[in-house]
Formats: sequence, structure tokens, C-alpha cells
Amino acid sequence: MTRYAILPLCGALLIHGCASQTPAPEPTPEPTVPVASAPNYDSETLSDLLVAEVAAQRQSLGVTLGYYSRAAESTRDPAVISQAARLAHYLEDPQQALAMSELWLDTTPDSEDALQVAILSEIRLGNTSAATRHLDQLLSAHGEDALGRLVNQARGLDEQGNLQLVEALAQLTDSYPDQAPLWYARALWLEHEKQPEPALDATERTLKLMPRHEDALLLKAQLLYETGEPQKALRHLKKLVRKYPQARRPRIAYVRMLLATGQLEEAGEQLTIMAEQNPQDLDLRFSLALLALEAGASDAAQTQLNVLLAQNYRPDDIHLYLAQAAEQKMDTDSAIDHYLKVGGPQAIRARVQAARLLYQQGNAGQAHALMQDLAQQQPELQDSLTITEAEMRSSNGDPQGAIALINDALRDQPDNTELLYSRAMTAEKVGDLAQLEKDLKRIITLNPDDASALNALGYTLGNRTDRLDEAYQYVSRALELRPDDPAILDSMGWVLYQRGEPEAARDYLRRAYEKFPDPEVAAHYGEVLWVLGAQNQARQVWRDTLESDPDAPHIREVMEKLGARL
Repeated sequence: MTRYAILPLCGALLIHGCASQTPAPEPTPEPTVPVASAPNYDSETLSDLLVAEVAAQRQSLGVTLGYYSRAAESTRDPAVISQAARLAHYLEDPQQALAMSELWLDTTPDSEDALQVAILSEIRLGNTSAATRHLDQLLSAHGEDALGRLVNQARGLDEQGNLQLVEALAQLTDSYPDQAPLWYARALWLEHEKQPEPALDATERTLKLMPRHEDALLLKAQLLYETGEPQKALRHLKKLVRKYPQARRPRIAYVRMLLATGQLEEAGEQLTIMAEQNPQDLDLRFSLALLALEAGASDAAQTQLNVLLAQNYRPDDIHLYLAQAAEQKMDTDSAIDHYLKVGGPQAIRARVQAARLLYQQGNAGQAHALMQDLAQQQPELQDSLTITEAEMRSSNGDPQGAIALINDALRDQPDNTELLYSRAMTAEKVGDLAQLEKDLKRIITLNPDDASALNALGYTLGNRTDRLDEAYQYVSRALELRPDDPAILDSMGWVLYQRGEPEAARDYLRRAYEKFPDPEVAAHYGEVLWVLGAQNQARQVWRDTLESDPDAPHIREVMEKLGARL
């Protein structure tokens, strides 16, 4: 099940129940910059304030901030300081905003507005511990209601800022054990840190203090799921849905949980209920359909998508997703039909997929005609379409047909490196290493710094021939060009292993596996570990790969080769 994103701070700080709605935030107003009048200002300060006002009228707010900050430091007048602090905050200049807020607090201790600016500036600067100290001061001086006012200022924080504010709040539960928002923030932080059990405890503390805290109620379901209690999570959400039948978020969470636990029929029923409760909200129906499609509930997705199609809602998108739903159900004819009805920006992608399905059906003539038609309509894409069609032919058992297609294209442009590379990779599949070598060397002649061609030639020579010194030279050149590329790191490790240098190979393969743990890299890395005597570590590498890809042929083959068992 997809993890819930960290909930926005309005959820952490503004406590509301399942039946209520949180109003949309007001946009942050541009601060006004009146000239502060004071009879005792010297002429230089008055001049600074006048220049600040003129700059503000001309929308040169950076200039305004500079003059206001200088006047704030010279006068230490809270009215001037507050203007400078608020303007710096509005301009998202946290360093200057913090400096002004500290000056403000020095002249007006415990000012709520000054504390707000200080907290948000420290969050933006990454000073979580300092933000926590000022949050403590805010709560001590102004109570829980101040958190609600703070959140109205915090809505502009990015995701990282939200996390840091949640972390800062989470540190205060010991000092304020009766504050539900702090316990909820602690639960969010622990969940983010992948500590679901203590996060669940913190969520229960939140709900004990505030039983109708909607975000905490939903987080509880997620944490029950993460702690291995999916049925408890389902019962909890079902209870919420019954208690608040018109509330959207609990029902959406319930649908997600049903999909995650494979209860597709019940999920479809809940989707229908939501759609019926909101018949005019086509955007909601569309989102629900995509949610079902992503989870593999193709029947439920098709039901909602067909309703939308009947209302002419985003027809190009609907045909695209109906095609994907049909593919999930192995209804290839219907999928092709819908793909061919997609218009707009996604039409090319849809037609390419239709051609792919036609090839899979054995309708090569129709597929080729469709790709040719696309190439005529989009001549700038002709090369990429040729390469794509060649891959279709090759993957459907006709590599010679793929080579013939590329040969036709190369007659008009014999030095097209993309076509040459495609032919080389297809030639490798039919065992024509001479053609592969010829094409890759031609690419390298045309572009000596083509790391992909260097790597492909080096890896193939190292894996399929005894020309290991040549292989090493080619891969070394590729690695100089792209030192962090996991494919090239894997090639270097494998060539070194073939040269009888498993110790040297291990480091390259480890780095490749850490960056890109695909089955082939895992097979190479595991084999080298096994040969070096680290058999338990090799088994773990293979086991991890098989968990995500149980049929991974590379892993099965290397285990059979070595006589290994998990």
C-alpha cells in the first residue's frame, strides 16, 4: 500500500473532526510598508524610511528591506523592526528574517508575531533545535491556540520544511503532555523515521486527547497496516466510514486499504458509493478510477471510466486508461481499439502501444502499417520509431526482421549512431558478434567518447569471447567518461572477474548493485561473493532480488551454475 504523504501542518495543528471541512488557506498578503512616524528619528533614519517607502511603491521590495533593516537596527523601534521582519519573511529571506525577529524579541520579549517569524526562519535555515526552543517559548507564553495561528503562516513551507517543523513539534511532548497537536506531530515524525510501533503509540495518545482528530484517525489505519495488522486497519476504517458516511477522506483511505489487501470487489463497491455521493464531481470520479487501475482493480476502474466517457469528460485520457484497464484483463482487442481512439499529446504513445500489441498478436502487417503511418505524420520521429519497431519485432521472435528494418533505414543514413547501436544490440541476440563489433566500432570511430558503445563492446567481448584485455580497455574508457554509471560499473566488475580478479571485481559490482540492484547485476555480484566464500551474503543478495522478481532468470541460472541453494 502506498504510504501516506506526511500530512500538511494544518492537519498537525488545526484539530478538526471527520465531518468538518478545513477552509482553504488565504493567500499570503503582500506586506504594507508604511513609513513609521516618530518625532525623535534623526534625519538619516527618516531618509532611510522615505527611500524604503518609495522603493516599495515601485515594487523594489529588496531595496525596501535593506533600508528598513538599517533603520530597525539604528532605532530599535518595534514598529520598524516588525516591518523589516515581516518583509524579510515575505521575501523568503530567512537569514534576514531571523536577524530581525531576534532584534524584535530583544525589544519585545515573548511577542507572538516575532516568535512566529523566528520559528519559520529557523525551519527554513534547517535549525530544528533552535525552532524547538522558540516553539516552547510560544506555547509557554501564548498556549495551544498560538499553534493554530502559526500554521497559517507555515502553509508556504516546502516538504522538507514541513518535516522539520513536525520534528521540532515532536520534541515538546514531554513538556506539554496534554497537547494533542504535539503528540500527532510526534506520530508523524516517528512514522517518517520508519518506527511504526512507537508512532502508533503516539497516535493513540493524540486520539485519547482529541478523539475526533481526523488526520490521527487516518494515520492510525496506516500504522496498523505498517505494523502487520491489515485486518485491524480495515476494521478501524470501516468503523470510521459508518460513523461519518459523507466524509471523503475516511472512505478514500478505506478504498486504498481494500485495494492493498486484495479486496477488489468491496473496493469497487466503495468507489461506486463515493461516486454516487458526489455525482457532479467528475474530477473525484476520475481520481478514484485511476486509484483502482493502479491497484489492478480493472473492473472497478472500467466502470468509473465508462461513466466519464459517456459524459465526454477528458475523452483522450479516458480512452488511454480504458486501454490500460483492458490490457490488465488481457483483452487485447479492446485495448487496441481504445489506444487508437486517443488523440492529443498522448496519441503517439498510444499508437505505439497499439502497434506493440498488434505485434504480440502476430499481426505484423497491421503493426508495421501503423508505425509507418506515424513516421509519415511525424517525420522528425522516424529514427526513434524505427528503433522502437525493431525492438517490437525482436521481442516477438523476429530479430532478423528487426535487423532488416534497421538496414533499410541505414541505407539513407549509414552513420546514424542510434540506428547502428540498435542493430548491434539486435545482432547480439542472434549471435552475430561480428556485426555487433563492426557497428559498435563504427560508432566509436564517429564518436570516440560514446560511453554506451564503449561499454557495450567491452562487456560483450568480456562475456562472449576470450579477448579480455581488449574488453578491459573498452570498459575502462567508458568508466572514465561515466564513473558512476551502474551499468558500466557492472561491466568492469564482470570483466575483472572473467580475468581472474574476483577481489577487484567485488568492489565494482557492489557499487553497481547499490546503485541499481537489477537481477543481472545481482547475479554477477552474488556469483563473485560466492566464489570469494561470502556465500551467506550471496544468498541474501539473490533472496532480496527474488522477493521483488520471483522468476528472475539471471538469478536462477547462476544458482544452478554454482549448485547454490537459498
